[in-house]
Amino acid sequence: METIVKCKKCGRVLKNPASVAMGMGPKCAGVSPSRGGRFRLGIRQSSGKEYGAVGMTSATQMPMMPAEPPARKLSRKELARRQREERRRAFEQRRAFQCGMMVRTKFPLVYEPVGEQEWRDSLSGKVLSQEQLQMYLMRYRFI
Repeated sequence: METIVKCKKCGRVLKNPASVAMGMGPKCAGVSPSRGGRFRLGIRQSSGKEYGAVGMTSATQMPMMPAEPPARKLSRKELARRQREERRRAFEQRRAFQCGMMVRTKFPLVYEPVGEQEWRDSLSGKVLSQEQLQMYLMRYRFI
């Protein structure tokens, strides 16, 4: 026995296979022969959101890689915070670290550990004590 499909909008019995697939007749779908328009039956790309199709239950689109969330772009504030944290770790572990760039020459300003409690500036070669460098870095919020 055949199932009777009715229009979602007006309740009329649908006989045309394209109308049955749409769930509406051409008049209820907004297509009239006087305007010269035709409705087309086809598959549309999904936006990934949940949708209801005629004769189907609603389903969500599965992501391409479900194990890894998409990487979001870091804000400037968060990027600066991470750079300060990395400089602080390098300072505490006595590793060389970059503190900034010279504006005119675009040359990096790097501090390198020398001896037990001293640091050397890569540009001028000036040697600073651990306390002096720490005060400088904290004062200008490098760490």
